[in-house]
Amino acid sequence: MDDFEIRIKKALKKEVEKPLSYDYAIKNALNKKEETKIKYILKISTITCSLLIISTVVIAMTNNEIYEKIWKKPVEKNTKQEENMITKEITDEEKSTYISKENAIKIGNEIIKKLGYKETKITNVELKRVYNLDYSGEYILRADNLLLNINPITGKLEYFGDNSVNTKKIKCDNISEGKAKEIAKNIYEKLGLFNDKEYEIVNVEKVKMGFGENINEFWQVSFGKIYHGNYDKNNISTICFLVSNGKTIVSTITAIQKDNFENNPIILTKEEAIEIAKNKEKEFSNLEISEITAELSIENMNIFIYCLENNITNENGELKVDDISRNVWVINIKHEKEEIPRKQDINTVKKFYNKKYFIDATTGEIIGGKQSEFFDN
Repeated sequence: MDDFEIRIKKALKKEVEKPLSYDYAIKNALNKKEETKIKYILKISTITCSLLIISTVVIAMTNNEIYEKIWKKPVEKNTKQEENMITKEITDEEKSTYISKENAIKIGNEIIKKLGYKETKITNVELKRVYNLDYSGEYILRADNLLLNINPITGKLEYFGDNSVNTKKIKCDNISEGKAKEIAKNIYEKLGLFNDKEYEIVNVEKVKMGFGENINEFWQVSFGKIYHGNYDKNNISTICFLVSNGKTIVSTITAIQKDNFENNPIILTKEEAIEIAKNKEKEFSNLEISEITAELSIENMNIFIYCLENNITNENGELKVDDISRNVWVINIKHEKEEIPRKQDINTVKKFYNKKYFIDATTGEIIGGKQSEFFDN
């Protein structure tokens, strides 16, 4: 189940957003999808300059080009087929493209040494197939309370976790945000996670996390790849750590380097995008709109609006769409409400909750969105 499907499940059930957890996770490596666009010459009337609208395409309003529609009806996952693929043995042909287990162990030990684990040695390694578009393999390395995931083709770290951080109460130093950024940068550089200078810090926050009776204060610093001053919200790597007695203790590191951003041209105007989102929201809700904001962003296509349109809860994550990121206008629509909605069923979400719409900046299609508020039951 991907991140969005988890969000949908939360949004459309009687659940609320839960605090960040530190459960071990395996990050997926995704195939690059080539950008394909079919361009046509518009016939311009000398009298009205009207645009010819064809059923299979959406016209870019400010450009003499027609772009292929991006949004396609979600397809149903074949759960049994996916389970069979996950359990399928990794072939010798696949293994021939992988680094050896010995090399993976060597890389893992170099990583934990750089993180300050001088006495710990990794000896346990498994090669497992993980869920991604290719159902490819991944090296899983363990030592004491440590877990590492290594990409078997590139030898790059994709995940690090130290569960021991969660099992005790730690007295944390009071450091500045600037110092937290400096520490995070140094760790990522030390581990050589990003060779691309286009990655920058995009978010810094301090969070208190509870594990049993222990509550510790962590810094979360996230890195994103910048494109023309913006960053892909689904291509974010995060380090979570705390500082105690001057020593940095890392809880988790994720190193995600997707390459599924299509970098589509920004043709649609903000005003056009607002109008599209506003008209769709009026189909869902009779509440008065109190505020509409719009900003350009890079977002992954998802099924949130589609589920609302078709009264689908997607309870078990049955539906999926192409895993691509696009330049979109994010339109945030807020309502005047006499009282706060308490339910999270699909009709309540549709009629009473504030929402964000992802409007494709090229085609003007609604390619996703998200619930923008959550309430306790």
